[in-house]
Amino acid sequence: MISIKVIDKQGNELFYQKGKTEVDCVYEGEFSEGDVIRVETNEKEYIALRLDETLEESIIFAPNQKFIYEIHKEYNGLSFSEDAFSGTSHKLFARVPEDEEIYCERNIALNSHDLPNAKGSYPHAYANHVTRQSPNFFERNAINGVIHPEGHWGYPYNNWAGGARSDLEFFIDFGTEVEIDKLVFYLRADFPHDSYWDSVEVVTDDGAVMKAEFKPTGEGQELIFPETKITKKLHLTNFTQPTEPLSWAGLSQIEVIGKYIKEDLSKMEIRSASNPKDVKNYDTDRLREEFHISKLFTKDNIRMVYSHIDRIITAGLMPIHHELKLEGGKELASDYFLERREMGCINVGGKGVITVDGTEYEMNPRDGIYIGMGNKEISFKSVDEENPAKFYVSSCPAHASYPIVKIDITKAKKVPCGSVEDCNKRVINQYIHPEVIKSCQLAMGLTQLEPGSNWNTMPSHTHDRRMEVYMYLDMGENDAVFHMMGEPNETRHIIMHNEEAVISPSWSIHSGVGTKNYSFIWAMCGENQEFTDMDHIETKDLR
Repeated sequence: MISIKVIDKQGNELFYQKGKTEVDCVYEGEFSEGDVIRVETNEKEYIALRLDETLEESIIFAPNQKFIYEIHKEYNGLSFSEDAFSGTSHKLFARVPEDEEIYCERNIALNSHDLPNAKGSYPHAYANHVTRQSPNFFERNAINGVIHPEGHWGYPYNNWAGGARSDLEFFIDFGTEVEIDKLVFYLRADFPHDSYWDSVEVVTDDGAVMKAEFKPTGEGQELIFPETKITKKLHLTNFTQPTEPLSWAGLSQIEVIGKYIKEDLSKMEIRSASNPKDVKNYDTDRLREEFHISKLFTKDNIRMVYSHIDRIITAGLMPIHHELKLEGGKELASDYFLERREMGCINVGGKGVITVDGTEYEMNPRDGIYIGMGNKEISFKSVDEENPAKFYVSSCPAHASYPIVKIDITKAKKVPCGSVEDCNKRVINQYIHPEVIKSCQLAMGLTQLEPGSNWNTMPSHTHDRRMEVYMYLDMGENDAVFHMMGEPNETRHIIMHNEEAVISPSWSIHSGVGTKNYSFIWAMCGENQEFTDMDHIETKDLR
């Protein structure tokens, strides 16, 4: 499903249209400064857009499956056509592009919908200087697909220019890793008004530097890479001019010929255990690489992470058009998934169905299920494609087989905890727990914080006998949880957003605080199943 909304700056919804894979519609109304066009999809992380007839269609990478465009009429005539987003009738178009379009070789820098300070959508251009902060010289002008280098002022002659400086830096952020084969530069060529750069250095994420050399022409000038480069950003630096003093020069357009890399989320990801002495030296990226789990729910896919910490498997399944199956394989050295394992599942999406060896179990939102060792065929499907189920699975090794038990949230054991005064009033719903059902070692449940509370546990604790995985949910777009981890005297944090999980080793503290109330699913395995088997740490002793 894909949708387009128009929202005014007070947050009122003025228009809404949706479609299965495409929305081609007309908004009858006049845009005001600060209005927002919001495009959302549950299909892919890529959206093909043309939100005004004066703009070229662009394929946008949107990791959160949404694109937000804010109306700025003051840019018209300079960065945009004078007619952009004007009048009282507007043709809005968005669609889900095919993989053949997304991952083919093309100009992957093209984004006619880019804006200064754009967040959450790519490609995005930015620089350290913009001449007079004028829209005529915005960074976006160099990736908007408009090539008219023969002029220097006003649309369609807009360009990126940072002034007569020797310290210019220009960046293109693709939001994820891409493969690049060559660049095509179109310099601003309004001679003799303009000077020009005779060279610029291009830097990729691995530190490689390539030099592009130019002649004074408005024709495209190529930099062909000696080998395909994989990078997330391009950095243009060391802009040089042929003569002194420096004069005005600009970049009409840069084309990046390459491919977005298709991420294979269907393959089980293996993560090794980490020593706490090593973790002390991790930076943010390494910490997230080891413990953070993103993209749990993607269209018709099984996202699965196998951790060597107590051999726990964390998985997210979101069937839309196809039924999904858990299977064995090389990573498990098993003929079927639960040959030597048990699992729990909680549905955090729309209504779905889990089928175990021919028996169907209806899974409403927040329903849970325990499936014991020895069950062979396990499949998942959604009832409504427009409101798909999201099955969150935890699995660990087992030594005995116990019966399948469906546990809806009303049958879970409820344990009220915390207080309003301590900002941690919450209810722990124990789904898989010795006082609810039998399992070998897996324990699993859902904790819900009440409004006004944001600490999931305080004081912090450890339990050396058991590890834990948290999956945070019920969070807004701009909400976050600071998940605390590390040894008590060497704490760290990982920023968590909605429907993301984090592996918490047994040696690590267990705690977290959010920007507002939220919920989280916890899953534990290890030496015992004693829920109260924890070692509390006084807050004054944390470092």
